[in-house]
Parts: sequence; C-alpha cells; structure tokens
Amino acid sequence: MTSGTPASPLVATNLMVEGSTECLMAPLSPSFGWLLDAGPSASAGQSFQSAYRIRLMDRAGAEVWDSGTVVADQQHHLPYTGPQLRQDSDYQWTVQLTDSGGALGSASPPARFSTGIFDDAGNGWAAEWIHRNPGGRAPMELVDGSLRVSGSPHLPWPVSAGGSTVITARFRLRLGTAGIILRSNGPGNGVLLELKPHRTAVLRMAPDWEIGAMTAPATEVVAETPAFEATPVSRAGAMAGEDWQDLVVTDDNRRITITIDGATVLETDVAPSTGTSTGTGIAFHQAPRSQSEYLSVNVSSDGKTVLSSDFAAPGALSDWNTATPLRQPDEWTLAKATFALRRPVVRARLYAAASHHAAFTLNGTPCLETTNFGYPGEHFYNAADVTDALRSSNTAALTAVAHWYGPGQGRAAGRPGLLAQLTVEYDDGTRDVFGSGPGWLVAEGPYRQGGYRNDEGDPIEHLDATAWPAPENWYPALSLGAHPVADFPVLAPNYAGVARNQVSAVELFTAGDGTPVADFGRVVPGRPVVEFRQGHHGRTVMLRAGYTLQPDGRVDRGKTASQNTDMTFPYTQKDGPQRYEAAVHLGFRYLEFPGVQMEELGAVGARVIRAGHPFEGSFHSSDHTLNRVFTLLRDSALFGAQEQFVDTPTREKGQFLGDAVNISYATMALFGERHFTAKALREFAGSAKRYWDSSEERGRYNAVYPNGDGKRDIPDFSLMMPEWVEDYYRLSGDNALLHELLPCLLDTAGYVLRHIPGSGPTAGLVTDLGGGAGPYLHGIVDWPAPGRFGYDMDCVARTTVNAQGWSVLDAVSRLCAAAGFEREAARHRDAADELAGHINARLRVDGVMVDGLYADGRPSLNASQHATSFPLSMGITPSEHAAKDAGRLAGMGMRQGPMTVHRLLRALLSQNHVDAVLDLLTNPTQPGWARLLEAGGSFTWEAWELEAGTDYSQSHAWSASVVREILEYLLGVRVTAPGASAVVIQPPVCRLEQASGSVPTQRGVVAVSWKRTADGMELECTVPAGISAQVVLPDRTVAAGPGTWRFTPRDGI
Repeated sequence: MTSGTPASPLVATNLMVEGSTECLMAPLSPSFGWLLDAGPSASAGQSFQSAYRIRLMDRAGAEVWDSGTVVADQQHHLPYTGPQLRQDSDYQWTVQLTDSGGALGSASPPARFSTGIFDDAGNGWAAEWIHRNPGGRAPMELVDGSLRVSGSPHLPWPVSAGGSTVITARFRLRLGTAGIILRSNGPGNGVLLELKPHRTAVLRMAPDWEIGAMTAPATEVVAETPAFEATPVSRAGAMAGEDWQDLVVTDDNRRITITIDGATVLETDVAPSTGTSTGTGIAFHQAPRSQSEYLSVNVSSDGKTVLSSDFAAPGALSDWNTATPLRQPDEWTLAKATFALRRPVVRARLYAAASHHAAFTLNGTPCLETTNFGYPGEHFYNAADVTDALRSSNTAALTAVAHWYGPGQGRAAGRPGLLAQLTVEYDDGTRDVFGSGPGWLVAEGPYRQGGYRNDEGDPIEHLDATAWPAPENWYPALSLGAHPVADFPVLAPNYAGVARNQVSAVELFTAGDGTPVADFGRVVPGRPVVEFRQGHHGRTVMLRAGYTLQPDGRVDRGKTASQNTDMTFPYTQKDGPQRYEAAVHLGFRYLEFPGVQMEELGAVGARVIRAGHPFEGSFHSSDHTLNRVFTLLRDSALFGAQEQFVDTPTREKGQFLGDAVNISYATMALFGERHFTAKALREFAGSAKRYWDSSEERGRYNAVYPNGDGKRDIPDFSLMMPEWVEDYYRLSGDNALLHELLPCLLDTAGYVLRHIPGSGPTAGLVTDLGGGAGPYLHGIVDWPAPGRFGYDMDCVARTTVNAQGWSVLDAVSRLCAAAGFEREAARHRDAADELAGHINARLRVDGVMVDGLYADGRPSLNASQHATSFPLSMGITPSEHAAKDAGRLAGMGMRQGPMTVHRLLRALLSQNHVDAVLDLLTNPTQPGWARLLEAGGSFTWEAWELEAGTDYSQSHAWSASVVREILEYLLGVRVTAPGASAVVIQPPVCRLEQASGSVPTQRGVVAVSWKRTADGMELECTVPAGISAQVVLPDRTVAAGPGTWRFTPRDGI
C-alpha cells in the first residue's frame, strides 16, 4: 500500500473485535473483522477487498502494531500478531483496504475496544474467590397448612426419643422419596426410612452426603418391601402425588415396624450398632432434588407424647429449629464492599464471575450480571463499563446478590463462589484495583427455602422482604484463595451476552372469582416485576405464572398446562409501597395474584431474559398465515436461548444437543448469531473430552451439557455435531474454530464406522449405534414419542440413524478438505459413498424406503415419513428415486415431529415441492404451526399436540429451525461459500404472490423483495460490498455484484 489520496471508495465499517463492535473483554490475541462500504457509485472492482492493513494504537494514539499489507479477501476472524497487549486496557484501531483492482481506500475512522483480564498472563486477576459459611434458613417451609421439606441430609426434629418410640405422620410424596432418620446422632448417622409411591419402603443406614451431590450414596439395606427397587420415585412436581397417607413407625430399639394407611408394609429386627444407630434423635432426610410434605408429626416415647406438631396450626414451628448448619439447596448470598476514590474517575471497569449467578449494583445502580453453569475449567467472566456510575462520586459501593442452587438440568453443581474486580483510573493517570477478598462483608440473602419447582432441580424462589440482614448479621467473607483456585481454575471471557428487557403486561383483568390476572400477550421467558401500592409486614402473597387460563379466567395449574412445574413466586411483603422483582426467570404468558385485590397492584411487568443478538433479519409475504407462522418461529428462536440454548425456559433449562442444533440453525440465519453457537460447540466438544474419551466411546457427546447428572448421551444427537459445525463454518467462515473442533468430528466419524459390521445380516449398515438408554437406546429418531408416528423402533439398522451416519461422514469429508486435510477428506468421502450404496440397496424395498432392518436382516414392513425424508434431505437418495420420494412425502402431510420437521422441509425443497412446504407451514387441519396458532400458542411446542397428562413443553423452540428454510427458499437467499463471500438469490416457484425480507450474513445484510406479476417475476435485491451473488430467475441466471439490482420480465435489469 502507498500513502496519498485514496483511489478507491472502499472503506471498512462496523469494525469488530471478537465479533463485537463494543468489546470489553478482548483476549491476549484478539481477532478482528469488519464490513465493507464502497458507496452507491462504486464499480464492481471497487466493492471487493483484496488486501488490508490494520493499525492498532493505544488510547493516547501511540502505535502498538502495524500489520502491514496482508493480501486476503477475508473480512473476519483475522488474527492479531503484534506485541503482547496489556490487560484491562483501552485500544483503538483502523483498517485501510485495497480493492480488487489494487486501488487503495481511506483508513476507517478509529474503533475502540478494551482488553479483559488474561488468565494466562503473569499479572492476571487481583481478586479472590469469596463465599459465606454454609447454612441458614432450613429447607422446611410452611405452605398451605403443611410442612414442605426439601433436599437435605439431616433436618432434626425437636425431640429425643429413647425407649419404645412411636412416630405418626400424615404425609404425601411430591418429588423423589420421603425420608425419616431414626436413632440418629447427627448427619450420616442412624437408620433411614425411605418411602416411595404405592406404599413401598426401605430401611437402610443413613447416608453421609453434602448438598451439591446429585444423588445420595447407597448404604447397607436393613430391609425393604419386595417392590421397592422396581418402584419409580415420585415425579408429582407441581401436582400432588398420592393422596395424604398415614404413617406409623414403631421402634422398641430392637424391632422397627412400618405401617402405612393401616397396613404393615415392613417389619424387621434392627439391633443397635455402635456408631451407626445408637442415637435417640429423629430427623427428616430428603435426597437431592426430592421433596415431601407433612400435615402433622407426633412422637411418643414409652407411652408419653414428646412431640405433637400440627403444621396447619399457628406457631407450628415455634419449637423447631428452622435454621441449618448444612449448605442449603438454594443458597443466596449478599456481598458488599465500599471503596474510597482518590480523585475524579475517568475510566472504570467491573469484571466478575460467579457460581451460579450474581447480580451487581454499583452506587445503587444495577450494572452487571454474570452466570456460570459449567464444570471446573469451563467457566466464564463478564465485564461492564461502569465509568458513569463513578464519574461524580468519591466512593464506590459495590454489592452483589449471588445465587448457587446445586446441580440441575443445564447446571453442573460446582460450589458457591464469587469473584469481582473493579479497576478505577483517575484523571491523573493513576489506578486503583479493588478485588473481592476477606475485606468484603457477606450475609445470607433474604430468601426462604421454598422447595423445588419440579424434579429437574430448580428451586422455588421465595423473596422475603422482611428478612434483609441486620448490620450484626454481616461478617467477613471467606476466601477460597486468589484466582485461579482448584474449583475455578480457568476463566474465559463470555461473549454470549444476555439481553434483559422490561415489558409491561398488555392487559390486567379479574378472573371470575375476582383474582387479578395479568396477560403479557404472548409467552415470554421473564422475571415478574410488580409494583404493590401497599404491603403488609409478614404477609405472603403468591404470584402464580402460567401458560393458559381455565374457563373462569384463573391460571391453569394442571400438569400439562404447567409442564408439571410449580410456577409460583411466593413473596413476603414489608409494610408500605414496594416493588417486587424476581431474580430467576420462567416462561409464561399469564401472571395471577390469588388473595390480592386489584387496587393493591400498580404496574405489572416482566424483565424478559433472552440471548442478545447483533442483528435481525425479516420476512413478509402475501400469505397472512405464513406471516403469523414466521412471527411465531421468530419469537420462539429469540426466546429459545437465555444464558445458553435451552430445552425450555420453564421446565428443563438445560442445553440439550438436539435442541441447541435446531435453535442455532434459526438464530444464525435470522439474527446473525455466532457467539452462542460457538460457545455451545465448544461446550459439547468439552463433554466429549470429559465423558467420552475411551476408545470404545470416543466420538460421542453428552445429550445435555453442562448438566448436573453427568454422563449421558443420545446417539443420534451425537451424529448432529458435524452437520452443525459445517453450518456454522458455512455462515461464519471461522477457520480457527473449525480446526479446534475437527479432532472431535473425526472421532464422531470413527464412532459411526465402528458400528458398521463387515459381515452378517446387516453388513455395511450402521447397526445398534452405541449409546442411549430407555426410549433413546441406539437412537431417539424423534421425540416426544408421538412424533415418531409409528416408526419401527425394533429395527437394529435404522434408516434415520444410517442417514445421519452418512451425514457425519459427508460433513467430515468436506470439513477436512476445507481445513486442508485432503487425505482424510478422501477417506471419509469413500466411506460416505460406500454407506450410501448400502442404504440405497438394502433399505429401499419395492421402491420405497423402509424404517430399517431387523437383527436377522429382514426389512421392516413400515415405511415412515422419516425413512424417506432423512436420506432425501441429505442428498443420499439417487436421482432416479428423488422425485417420486418427494411426491410421496408431499402426499403424507405432516407425519414427523417438531424435532425433525426441518428434515422434512429440506427433503421437499430439494425437489422444488415448495407448495407442499407452504401446506405444512400454513394448513391448520393437520399437525403443525398453523394449528398451534389456532390453539392460541405464541411459542412453539415440544410436540404438535399437548396430550392430556403429559408435561410436554409449551415453550420449546426446536421447530423454529425451519426459519432457515423460509429464508433460504421462500425468501430465496442462500449462503453458498464460507463466511458469505457468495450467495444465491432465487425466488421460489410456488403459489406465493410476493415476499420480502432481509438476511444478516457475515458480510452484511442481503435484502430481497420479489413479486409475481402477470408478465412474470419482478425482483429487487441489495447485495453488500464483498459478496458475489448469483440471481436465479425463472427465465435466466445473472451474476450480480454488490449494489441494488432490479429485475423485470421485460428488460432483465
């Protein structure tokens, strides 16, 4: 490049560091990217980049690095190769481009970014991981006249029962088992009675465990009912399990007898044993994530009543110890520190990490939230620019509400911990660094232990406004040590940012019985925010969220309507006007206030929690129903991720691999999202290293990760990974992540090949693919089960699994080629071709694809829609069968579930059956999105139909995957080269009269509008600089460079 007057109008815009225009956590070696702008009058050669030059300066403008001229047309994922940057520092940079004709453009205006804290640098963090002493309010809560007891190894009764003891209790199961420890001297000591449904029971030695464990350890069994092991634990969740039962336990110190509802279910001698069962105490025991309820308990010793507790009576717990020294299953911690500021502040940054979540305020203003659900070594930190909060202050008062809630769906247990570092720069250039440590004060947060929402491990959040700690209840924080520590060895910057937007209820009305109900107009993942005009000290009000209403206007609390989840937000008020805001979100549409008068309520709203995305595309057509369906899909994709992709924001907040893949297809296509997908891909690759690294299991991935229950997989979920990586690479051009993930993908190809026998009845086909359990054994095919539409699960060589196995080999072959590994590419191409040959030869019977082969080689007699759509959508089906197979699919209507419906649409679109796709999208007389809309849905469901008695989710984004097909084939914009250097624009041939929209690609937004006229197709499109477009019209194909193009049937351009 040479200096002087620019000869080209080409300039870099939208300068990004690590994919963000406002990066506060750049790593030691950041990557750069930008978009191009050449103006409306640029020539074709002036609209493409052939080389770039980056100049990086410090905040004062002193040069740090000059890349020199780098010959490359890439615009993203470009590496920094200069001297080591300083952490926690500000930089600015410019880009000067050379166009494809060799002419030099102007340097871009400077863009700014900040580095984060470098884990791998010598100076690193100047902060310590802090926590508080375990214990506080016990997980026992009075609810509706009963005592709810939840996960804890030992909750002692206020009694010592020597001699001959009789215990009576009226109880019911809610989640897991109910447990009472006899003859106890403390935690892990005594004889444990555990009760399951159907009057089954076991007596075993009390286990020794700590909160944070996923299960209580097995111990020596003294006696059990015959069906105890075979009886499932209670999963009643939001609904009561069995009716109230009457329990009688008699223990004369040698023989224990258990009677339930008058029937003796267990009777056995239990001789005293020193150190294990010689105590006189009695205690509740609830295994991890379990919960039971008691109306009353009574104890007599040698005929004398020593305890009588009726939990519906006033003061029922006055004699009970309602505090525990053990860790709580739902631990809330307040932390605070105040720092003196020496001079006026010109720059301030807050960096923080927590397990599992923390929300910070600075000088009374909320400023940062941070979340970690992962395993040690897989944690993140977040950052905020807090300069404005300190600019006119001489103190920095920093507070945090930290929340740790044990293992659960989408959440590894970890341990409680909080890390914070506030860096302040003054007007004279000096700095202070204030880090968390023993100088901070901590206290138990004002939350009760309300029990569990369901058996997935999410606690009920019960804020008690009367329980804020008094000054004497604060004490110095405990320290785990300066970062890094064993439990938190690594912190990476979290670029997958969460958006938190306040919305108001669209209507506030009264139900038939006078209960106020707020309607938000659609399902949102939100934290309720409510203004109470007047509160009363100690009064508990019950906010209840829900998806649907009963005929009387009240929230429907039924099992199916609630996803078997307790969706309440109990709140204990203080006196006077007050504002309630929940700290944890649920998906819901309605919020009711039982026992509250309408005049007590002020504003009712919610803070919507969702993934933050950089852009948003659009789609609108001449079909009103299609537009409504697209809005449904858009909202579902938008709300299908919070801190991570989720199964559902209500019942199971875990990042399931299959769900993440489907939602990612939509978010990448519609919102230009990359960070959540890259994070998820790395996390699932991490699951492979953590759990699936043996030679027999390599190539598999966890079905959900991170997670509290450790190692588990679903085989065909694992097979989705290579396709997903390829789609990410196609859209992003991220070569570095491709190279990082490729070893895992090669292992997945090996996983497929290991399950192809060389001989026998199913030789040449993927057979009994290893992994899974129960209904997922050897493959899930589709889920929930009704979405299989009768698929023959008895096949050992399933057509769906074989098609996905082929897709693994096919994608790995292309990705190896993209990474420059030609030999591996050829090897996997040959393997894919061989498998395709066997699929087409063995699984097509009388011209129709069947569901698979049985163990003896016989073909299934069932020919499902899945068996045809999977191979056709992937390109396995030979051309001589493709048209007929597509016609067969079109004639079947919708016979695949939401989990796999994108494959059905892709299969039909591959053969230009666009009208059949429109039927699937818009026909309310068959299963699908239009019927869901007619049923009042505003978020896609887990299943097409909500079968009574199931807990199928009504906020399940996996069928939003077809956003990609709508943008690619109904709008007609397809990315055809990595990083969107090339696209195809092709309006469909179908019954639609018009469509318009936009697609955010890696190189900018492609906008398209087309309509069908009496003369033919009219199209207008805008192609960003740096993208080559091929416009495919019914009568011609045109190469179109950057700019705005108009095509008509008459003049062509």
